[in-house]
Amino acid sequence: MSYPTQIIKILGIALFLLLFFLSSVLPVRAASRVTLTGIEKKEDVGRTLISFNFTSLPEFAVESSGQRVDLLLQNVWVSAQMRKLPEDETVVKILFAQKQQELLTSLLLRRAPVEVRAESKLAPPRIEMELLWEGDTQARPGVAFRISDMPVRKAGKKAQEFEQKSPWDGRWNAFFREYRSDFKITIPQKYSLPSLPKLVMDSTSPLLPLQQFADEGKWLSLIRKAGQLQGLTVEQQEIRDLLLSEAQLRTDAVAAALYRLEQLQDQQTADPVRVDYLTAYAEAVAGQPMVAELQLQELLPTLDKTAPLTSYCYLLAAETALAGKKPQQALDYLKTEKLPWPTSLLSLVDLRTADARAGLGELKEAVELYRELEEEEGLYGYYPAACNRAATSAFKVGEYATAGRFYGRLGEQQLETGADLVQFAIGSSAYEAGDIDWGVIGLQKATLDWPGTEGGERAELRLIDHKLISGDEFELAKAATSYAQLAQHSAFRKVREEAFFKRGLSLYLLAEHRESINDLMRFRREFGSSELRREADLLLLKQIPIVVNKLLQQGNDFDAVVLVEQNRKLLLRGGVDQNFLQDLAESFENLGLYPRAGRVLLYLYDRAKSESERKPLYLPLARTFLKRGEYSNASDYADRYLKKYPRGKDAGAIFGLLLDAFEKQGRTEEMIAWLERKNRPSSPELESRAAWIYWQQQRYEEVVRSLEKALKTEKGMPVKEMALLAEAYYQLRRNAAADEAFFHLQDDPEYASQARYRRAQILLRAGKKRSALNLLAKLVEEDGNSPWGKLAQDLLIQEKR
Repeated sequence: MSYPTQIIKILGIALFLLLFFLSSVLPVRAASRVTLTGIEKKEDVGRTLISFNFTSLPEFAVESSGQRVDLLLQNVWVSAQMRKLPEDETVVKILFAQKQQELLTSLLLRRAPVEVRAESKLAPPRIEMELLWEGDTQARPGVAFRISDMPVRKAGKKAQEFEQKSPWDGRWNAFFREYRSDFKITIPQKYSLPSLPKLVMDSTSPLLPLQQFADEGKWLSLIRKAGQLQGLTVEQQEIRDLLLSEAQLRTDAVAAALYRLEQLQDQQTADPVRVDYLTAYAEAVAGQPMVAELQLQELLPTLDKTAPLTSYCYLLAAETALAGKKPQQALDYLKTEKLPWPTSLLSLVDLRTADARAGLGELKEAVELYRELEEEEGLYGYYPAACNRAATSAFKVGEYATAGRFYGRLGEQQLETGADLVQFAIGSSAYEAGDIDWGVIGLQKATLDWPGTEGGERAELRLIDHKLISGDEFELAKAATSYAQLAQHSAFRKVREEAFFKRGLSLYLLAEHRESINDLMRFRREFGSSELRREADLLLLKQIPIVVNKLLQQGNDFDAVVLVEQNRKLLLRGGVDQNFLQDLAESFENLGLYPRAGRVLLYLYDRAKSESERKPLYLPLARTFLKRGEYSNASDYADRYLKKYPRGKDAGAIFGLLLDAFEKQGRTEEMIAWLERKNRPSSPELESRAAWIYWQQQRYEEVVRSLEKALKTEKGMPVKEMALLAEAYYQLRRNAAADEAFFHLQDDPEYASQARYRRAQILLRAGKKRSALNLLAKLVEEDGNSPWGKLAQDLLIQEKR
């Protein structure tokens, strides 16, 4: 009778073991599944901190490549309630890829970080990813300045020989004829969307009219007809939506197409490859080529090489790779084995192959391909970026006539940016091809049509070269002055750099050694990374001994020692005459050290016991650095003051110095960012300065806003700024305001012709052709030889036709 008791004991033990097993296993399984609950981002100076929040800490690994950072998480799932970070100035997009128990989180960034760091934190459980955008900038400029004379590692003999050799050494006059600095015309990549294979083949299908509209390229009619169709099956609705999304893409309704395609992604459509292809295309034209390429990279391995849309996908992948500056990747896509290209795509494949070759530096091969495609009607007109690559490649390999043809094609198009450089390139190509007269005309046209732009100022620089080359010593002296003026007022670093150096070289050839040395020393400070640094050093090494010996003969040891101390490292590296060094040693003994204002100010700054003692030193420090050409230090101290004392008594003066320093360094983006700050200093002078900066950026609304703000605080306005305001109104087509402003300028000797010409153009806009023609005729009669008078003459002829 003990069996029931034994059975109960056995069942009890079994139950206990089961409960024990469950209590030990289930928590482990529950703990092993981690949920990503949220992502947060915090911006700081020089870094971005991204926090990934979890229910518990997972295992993770981080990899980064350029603008992409991958976070691989083990046993992690994404919470359904989690919100992704919005697109901003740092993060383009965050993509999740769930593969079994692994979650790949890919961050696509606006720019590549210098370093990526990641570590886990317990309270709360999270992974903190730190993106570093720049190096450690915490060291004080004052300290950095004081230790700048520390010795550097000496270069080997071969490096020293290279530094001291130049193709123009001994033939410096040829520099003006032979040297050409690179210029870059930026034209956005245009993606191809060729005619796609038909979706509707059944002649009885209610969708046949949509297919017919697609075949005829009547996309708006297709969109209109699609909205009228009713009673469609689910499959027919999907095909309709596919055709409709393609029509929206072809009519630039990209956002609507993307929305519709994302809905189709969630459905089991009859043509999923077409959905993925059109989605990738939409992402690319929406400004996300990296996202598009990532999607295509996942799609391509799954495709049958002979499938109808496979070649289209490979072509689009190549184009997104080109947009991402990965020409080898693009070429690999285009050279994929056993991929049958349709005849309709062959010209595009050849074009993109040429683009990839150009990107890889295989310029001669690229130019040959580009030239073979010149007969393809409309090809270069539809793909201006490729036309630009063709022109640039031809110019670099010395095929200037070919380059001129391609630049001419670009000049016929309505470009959003770069038209000034295109006109400059047209003139330069003709000039380099030996057609000097036509080249000069093209360059003059660039200066007249595009004043204040990079293309206009490059053309101005080239015209100075032309006059110098074809002239005598008097023209050389005039050129030195012209180079100085251009270097002073240009807003473009490469133009300033070349003009600055040519000014120093011109003075060297004129035997104005002291002035040439001053300019070349300033050139070395402002353009330390210039490709002309070697030439500047050579010219300094040639001239410093001449000037120093002359100063010593005159008994001016003080200036001689200062000059040598300023160039001590260069002289030691370059090597000088032994007798010269002995004379210098004697002068150092007689004079000792030279107390410079900058050194004294830095000493006072570093020894100050409180910020209140440092506060009055910022302005003279920034001003001293600026006058000595040390613009980076000037902007550092100015930036510090303005952040600490935005309403300080020196804020206005320091803000002006900050703009000067940024302009000299070519740091345009930072200068604009400061101008757009709400709490920045303001005065009529600063607002006028801001207006000119915005004008160079073609931001006419901001020009008007700045000058109108200046008018509110000060009655009247200088004539130069009034002319600028009138031009801004004109560019914005605010015709009434522009006409009123130009009316006040038409009696001014300097701006009268410009004012009357613009008023005539405004009359033409208003349809008052007779009044406009009368005004133009009067301008031609009174001032027909001026640039504005010549423009008026051209416009008069044009309007009378």
